[in-house]
Amino acid sequence: MLGLRILTATFGIPVIILLVYLGGWFLVVGVAVLTAVGVVEIQRMFQSRGIVFYPWLTITWIWAILLAVGLGKPLLPILVIGVAVVAIVAFLSSPHESFQGAVTTTWVALYVGLFFAFLPLVRDMVHGQSLAYSFFAVIWTTDTMAFFVGRQFGKHKLMPRVSPGKTWEGMIGGTFSGTLVAVGAFYLMHAKVSDGMAFGFVISLVGQIGDLLESAIKRYSGVKDSGGLLPGHGGVLDRFDSSLLSLPIAYYLLRGLGIH
Repeated sequence: MLGLRILTATFGIPVIILLVYLGGWFLVVGVAVLTAVGVVEIQRMFQSRGIVFYPWLTITWIWAILLAVGLGKPLLPILVIGVAVVAIVAFLSSPHESFQGAVTTTWVALYVGLFFAFLPLVRDMVHGQSLAYSFFAVIWTTDTMAFFVGRQFGKHKLMPRVSPGKTWEGMIGGTFSGTLVAVGAFYLMHAKVSDGMAFGFVISLVGQIGDLLESAIKRYSGVKDSGGLLPGHGGVLDRFDSSLLSLPIAYYLLRGLGIH
């Protein structure tokens, strides 16, 4: 398992590095593909529990969000129209399916689509390429060190009912390591080290919360991995669970720090 995790990381990291390097529509299209796969993975998880969900409507809504991001258009109209369309589709469904389908479709579109759409927005900031690389460096360092520290020194379970393997020791080790990486990255960018410390600490913590959130979804759905696309990591959601919740936080935190 450990070897598969390392193999997946060495394969996945260059792909993200390349997409961030290219930026623009290359990144938007790459994110569109990843989100579509993520929606299919969630559909399979929901299907195992008989949960009503409209996957193609979700993908269409997400792609509309990404198109607006790529064109530099405001997102609010797309979000409002999407909610209205989902409500109409749910209304036309059976009473048993309507509420559940509307809630799941809206939630997945926002969680997977809207949150992932913040990656192109971060990339479009001043020094966006370096900031996006720094973001993923923090996320991947946190994930890796939390795994190794927890495996070596972990004794106190973090949330055993959600993710039995995660420990407080692993969380602390991951957060400390991710914060150090951010400090180093901001120093190399000639930015304030204090900003790097705040960025690394917040993103490391939020990333681990995002990991736990996806673990809770999988546990509720009764599956071990969201999919089988990435050996050793399951699916796309397993690989990017920490990033999804962190991306909007990273974007607004950077703006709050005066980095636009």
